[in-house]
Formats: sequence, structure tokens, C-alpha cells
Amino acid sequence: MLNILQETLRFPRRVRAIKNYNLDTIAGTYQRNADMYPQKIILKSRYDAAGRRTDQVHNFTWAEVNSITWDLSCALYALGFREFDRLAVFAPNRPRFMFAAGGGLFIRGAMVPIYSTSKTEDVWWILHDSEARFCFCSDREQLEKVLGVKDRLEKLEKIIVMTPQDKKYDEMVVDFNEFREFGEKNRHLKPQLEKITEAADEEDIATIFYTSGTTGKPKGVMLTNKNIVSQRLIMSELGFRSVDTWMAHLPFCHSYGFSADLMGCGYLPGVMAVVDSLDTEEIRWALSTYRPTVMNSVPRLWEKIYLQINSLLQERTAFIQKYFWWASKIGSEAFLLKNQNKKVPFSMKLKLALCQPIFLIVKSKAGLNRLRFCTTGGAAISSDLIIFFGGLGIHIYQGYGLTETSPIINVNTLKHNRIGTVGKPLPGMEEKIDLDGEILVRGPQVMKGYWKNPEANKEVFTSDGYFRTGDVGFIDNEGYLTITDRKKELLKTSGGKYVAPQPIENAFNTDPYIEQVVVVGESRKHIAALVVPEFEALEKWAKEKGISYRDYRELIGDSRVKELIQASIEGVNQNLAGYEQIKKYRIVDQPFTEEGGELTPSLKIKRRVVDQKYKALIDEMYPAEDTFSVS
Repeated sequence: MLNILQETLRFPRRVRAIKNYNLDTIAGTYQRNADMYPQKIILKSRYDAAGRRTDQVHNFTWAEVNSITWDLSCALYALGFREFDRLAVFAPNRPRFMFAAGGGLFIRGAMVPIYSTSKTEDVWWILHDSEARFCFCSDREQLEKVLGVKDRLEKLEKIIVMTPQDKKYDEMVVDFNEFREFGEKNRHLKPQLEKITEAADEEDIATIFYTSGTTGKPKGVMLTNKNIVSQRLIMSELGFRSVDTWMAHLPFCHSYGFSADLMGCGYLPGVMAVVDSLDTEEIRWALSTYRPTVMNSVPRLWEKIYLQINSLLQERTAFIQKYFWWASKIGSEAFLLKNQNKKVPFSMKLKLALCQPIFLIVKSKAGLNRLRFCTTGGAAISSDLIIFFGGLGIHIYQGYGLTETSPIINVNTLKHNRIGTVGKPLPGMEEKIDLDGEILVRGPQVMKGYWKNPEANKEVFTSDGYFRTGDVGFIDNEGYLTITDRKKELLKTSGGKYVAPQPIENAFNTDPYIEQVVVVGESRKHIAALVVPEFEALEKWAKEKGISYRDYRELIGDSRVKELIQASIEGVNQNLAGYEQIKKYRIVDQPFTEEGGELTPSLKIKRRVVDQKYKALIDEMYPAEDTFSVS
């Protein structure tokens, strides 16, 4: 699978002589790095060595990470944790997430991540279904959820809480620092455990990621060492460097954040700046503080950064605004020429030189001045957004994958980049389109299967071993894949027309006054939409227009607000076929959230929930006698 000989020759003989590193496993790779680069910083975080969140940045070296992780392994083993057991990590991104996951992986255990915002019943299901024996919790919020269901968990033995608590909750609960001290007292086990690490196999289950569960209970996706390690083959084409700083803000509980940040950065190794929240202010702080060079993210973050840049410009003079947008146009034109391997005219190069001062100011203000390589995935992104950032010198490469594929299937790279597509498949990945347009894949990244769910496995694998992605798309004659929509999310109007909702919804992503759009119309005469405004921007606009209101409901009822939203909808409709156009809409006075039940932990829309929760509002748009005017 990997060219191990070539890989090994890169390492000093002194290190190779110490141990037989199994680079086909996560634990073997990490142990190699710890031995090779003991004093190199691997982590930067707000969390200190004692597990407390602070306002400062704290650094952790490979030696420190390795020592803590081995202490956890010794503690786990001393308490009966064995090879192939499961260990849950219920926490946001933080150093102790990495330590806890490694503690189990070092002794051939499987890590089961749980989103820090997961609801109590989902937490119970994941712990129950995975039969996790140990659960690491981040803080009081996660701890209390586990304690609330512990009596229904026969296999759970210990709960280790990462942040020091001011009281003892339960006999099952152990403080992280105390747990590590227990491991220190059992360090005599380490030589025995190192043999277990060396015996680890590429087919061992490394992680069990539970799907978001847009329909039914979450399913456990079994990913092996081989699944995850196989994605390294693409790294040379992405141009990563060991001096790069990753801004790891995507949740490690999601396969994208786990693979692209935790595994990718750790493999090189680079420096990982760990961010524990996707809150807008936290992201701004992290960008300005860490000044990353590499950032893997989702379209919504790039959209918010774009809107932030627009907001910054509005505070500047008319001359600065005009200067920036002129420069942006020149930069975008040059970016497109380079992307198509065409020569940039000398006159354009001169103009580009004039653009750089304003680009530097804007990027520095937003914390983007050191970014040189970025990826985007998890959902579709507007090509205009990629071109905009490319014009500023920030190259964003779109990719595609699912939790079941570890996750990366396709990705654009430095050498092979076609805007509007998700790129070519990774080495070793076979890809084809089924008769109904569904994308089928087969290769080393594809999961071992769903945990304890043979019926689900039968549904997603073809007789010849291809995995059914559930996505619809097409492959061009050069091998680039374009995604059109989720197979299960295609709407069929009563007139028999199929409509893909996601491209329509994504067309609003850079609208400064719209936060979310959900397209509806299954078995209806026409397409309609629920619209959630970007209330912060809308309130500012309302103030400028002299609109008074007592609450959001009154604000969205104002005729001028309706005209503003209608103008946006009409703008999008211009680029759609008649049967795809939004004929009616309703403005919603609160955002769709995970807490409200409309979003999954990975921020995907639960369409069935939205349909049920907003049924009355949706029905208003489909009276007995439809009128086809926007209202």
C-alpha cells in the first residue's frame, strides 16, 4: 500500500535502529515522530498542561505529548483495557482529545468520538452501541450527560473528565490528572505495551465514527488503520511542509477534521493550532493569533470570511473600497489564467503589483496573510468564492468524501485543479457512475463496514464491492468529478420534474443578508423556500433605513425587509430553469440549529425535521389554487 522502503530511507539510521516502526498504523507513525522530533512543537492551544482553558497560547512538544499518551495507555491497561476494546472521547478539539485517542490506539484499541454538543440520547446510543468501556469527557456539560445515562450502560467502567472539577460527582468519575498519575505509577507496563503497538495491524479498527443521523439512529462507521493511512499518498501533491501551521478548527469528532488536520499534520509532522469552537469570534481570534499557513475548512467558514472582508471594507473610504474591488477583479482574472495554465500578460503583472498593498492590508486584518494552502469540503462551495480568494492569493482546493470513505475520495491539487469540480480520485481509488447517476467507489479508503449492522452493509455495497455514496454526479473526460446533489434529497415536483435543492440553497451563501435557505417542494406544484436572515447584518441595515421593531418577528414582517429578500431570490432565480425557480418563500424568525433539531452535529440540514417542524408555514405556500408569484 505504502512505499515503506522509500519512507524508511528518509529517517536517520539512529532512529531506525531503536524500533521497528509500523508506518501502516497510526500509532506506529506517531511513535516514529515522537522519537525523531522530541523537542518539536506539535500542538498550540488555549488549554494549559493542567487542562484549564486560558487566554494564552500553550505549546506542547512531541516529547510531552508522547509521555502523557503513554501514561494514559498504562493507566488504561492496568484497569483492564485490552486490544480491540473501545474508548470514547466526548470533547471539543483540545490537546487532551489527542492524548485520550492515542492512549487507546497505542494498545490497539478503537477510538469512538462523540460531538461535544451531542444530545443526551445520542450520547447514550453511541456509548451503548459501541460498548465503550472508558469515556473521556471534556467538561461538566459532557460529564453530566454521560452520568445521566450511565445506569443504562452495562459496559461503561470509568469516566475520565479532562477539565479539573471542583467536586466529586460519582465513584465512576476520575479526574484526568489523577488518571495520568495512576498511569505514571504503572509505567513498568510500557515495555509490554510497546510490543502491542508494534504488533498492530493495518486492518485493526482505529476509529468508529457515528454518522450524523439525518434519518434514524446514527450508524457506527468502522475505519481501519489502512483506511486512514492510505490517504497519505496524496500529501506530496498538496505541497505541505513540516514548518506549516495548521488551524485545526474542524471537529476531530468528524472524519474530515480527524483525517485532514489531526492525521495530516501529525504525519508530516507540522504544527497544529487547536481551536475548540466554530464560533465566529473564536475563529477570528484564532486566525489573528495563530496566523496559519494551512487551513482545511467547510464552505460556510469561507463564506463568513468573505462577508467579514466585505464588512471591513464598508468601514473604509469610498476610494479604498473602489481600489480593493478593482484589485480583486485583476487578481481574479490572473488567478483564472494561471489555473488554466495560460500566460499572464505583462500589463496584468504590472497591475497585480499595484494590487498587493491592499491585498496585504485586508488579509492581515483578517488573519489570512500567511495562508498558502487551503481545502474545502463537507458541502458544495461557490466557484465565485474560490476565484475571489484565489485573486487574493489564497488558493482553496475543493475535495469530496464521506465518513465511510475516511473521508477523502476526490480532491483538487496543485497540479490538477479544475474549479467547479471536486477533483480527481485519490491514488488507488476506483470511481464510476451508476445508471441512475449515483457515484460508486471502491478502494483502500472505503470503510470496513458499519459496526454491528450487517443489514446496512448489504444496502451500501454492490455485489462487486463498490460503495454507494448516495451522491449524484458525473465524471468528465479527464477524470474530474462534479457533484450535483444527494440522491435521497432530490425533490420531485407534482409535475414530474426532479430538482436538486443544494445548488439552489448554495446560491445564497454569499448573500450578506441571508444566513440559511431550505428549499422545499416534494410532490408539490412548484419549488418554495424557507429563508433565515443573517440577523446581525439585517439589523444594521434596518437601522440605516430607519426601521423600528421590537423583535425579529416584527422585523421580518416589515415590507422593506421582504423586498430585500425578494430581490435576492429573484437574482438567484435568473440563473435557474423555470421548474427550479423559487416561486414562493417565507422568512423564518430564528435560525436552524443543532439544538433546535434542524441540523446534525456536522451542520447538515435534517430535511424531514424541517418539513415537520415548519409544516404549517410550508403549507401556507401551497394553497388550493397556487399563484406563481414570489411573495
